[in-house]
Amino acid sequence: MILDHPLVSQSVFFPRPTDVEPSFSVDVGGASVACYLAGPFPDAGTVLHFHGNGELASEYATRHAERFVGRGVNVCFTEYRGYGLSSGVPKLVTMQGDGEKIVEALGIPPDRLVAFGRSLGSVYAIELAARMPQIRGLVLESAIANVLEDWQLTDEIKQLGQTESALLREVEMHFDLQQKLKNYRGHVLVLHTRNDQSLDRTHADRLYAWSGSSNKRLVVFPDGGHNTIFSANAPRYLSELNEFFLRAGIAQQR
Repeated sequence: MILDHPLVSQSVFFPRPTDVEPSFSVDVGGASVACYLAGPFPDAGTVLHFHGNGELASEYATRHAERFVGRGVNVCFTEYRGYGLSSGVPKLVTMQGDGEKIVEALGIPPDRLVAFGRSLGSVYAIELAARMPQIRGLVLESAIANVLEDWQLTDEIKQLGQTESALLREVEMHFDLQQKLKNYRGHVLVLHTRNDQSLDRTHADRLYAWSGSSNKRLVVFPDGGHNTIFSANAPRYLSELNEFFLRAGIAQQR
């Protein structure tokens, strides 16, 4: 498989170690992934957070948990294979089923769960929504509509002796985000910046248009970029999250 070849993984993933111990780890088959849970609200729902390819779940757990807990929801930041204190090797396709196993380990009813995907993490949040369409909501921050627009993989294809058409077939088979979103009916929130330097706003426009939900919202912030979407727009960003969690019915009244 082209998409899971080490040459592709090296171009897509940038794992780093951490010394922050996780709340728990989950056996995902061939690897154990670290998870960081901030869950002070027994009557609230939970956000399962998938981070970007250059980030760590432990960083979010130690620096940004309040972004969610402050909105009255629990949050679980999940690590990828090979990142932080997770074992294994990150692979685009192989990791598609990891989210389901984490939900099972959390023991949370899907209708009390929101999947949150940032940047690369958006493909795994969308995948979870496709596999578990009963989850309550989906948040896509600085998200990807087409993985080949971020990683063209031209050199990798040549080194592997493969063709562009073979790569396109694999992407269509595993990462047809349009079809996955079309079939999801839960609450959807798409957050992007007008001047995202890594993934232009057309990604957000497409993802929003593809969503089959009747409860969807697109927010394009005027300030910031791919990695500063929160810091440049914090008050409105937090307000949008707060309203979304309330609409989705997972926030505990405080």
